[in-house]
Amino acid sequence: MSGNHLDLVSGHEGHDRDKKTASAAEPFLGIHFKCCGIYTRIYRNRQQSAYEGRCPRCARAVRVPIGQGGTGSRFFEAGS
Repeated sequence: MSGNHLDLVSGHEGHDRDKKTASAAEPFLGIHFKCCGIYTRIYRNRQQSAYEGRCPRCARAVRVPIGQGGTGSRFFEAGS
């Protein structure tokens, strides 16, 4: 199959730049789900009232309310 190949490098730099810009614009919290030993990010809900997400393995839900007098921390542990 001479001449047939998949080019996985072209456009790489532009894609990474777009991805970094998008993630920098969307606030997140880092969550370590102790239930399954998995780290992931959770994002604000549509109402902008809380950060919400689920464990990617067992689907355990987590909700971190946004309010005055909160914390500046960006990383948390959830579950048992």
